[in-house]
Amino acid sequence: MAQKKSKDGRIAAVVRKKAAAGVPVVEIFASIQNYQNAPGSVQTFYKYYKEDLDAARGEVTEALGSKVIQQAKNGDFKSQELWLTTKGGWSKQQTNNNVEIG
Repeated sequence: MAQKKSKDGRIAAVVRKKAAAGVPVVEIFASIQNYQNAPGSVQTFYKYYKEDLDAARGEVTEALGSKVIQQAKNGDFKSQELWLTTKGGWSKQQTNNNVEIG
């Protein structure tokens, strides 16, 4: 009987490192195939390593997001514009005209 596969800590470490560096999942999956306990399908890969992918991406988002917010608070226009367009619903194409009727 074949041995049931389970999560491998060495593979999890590789997944976290590569995901934090922005490597696409397909490439991460291919790069771990030389490990003895490597999952044979992307579906199984997600079953065991989705939490590692999500955690690594979350850490990067937190680090970059806090940097953008700090720069925006310090008056950097590009950071302010980036934050407003991605999180604030603002668009350069939308204009609001306030007309005072006297």
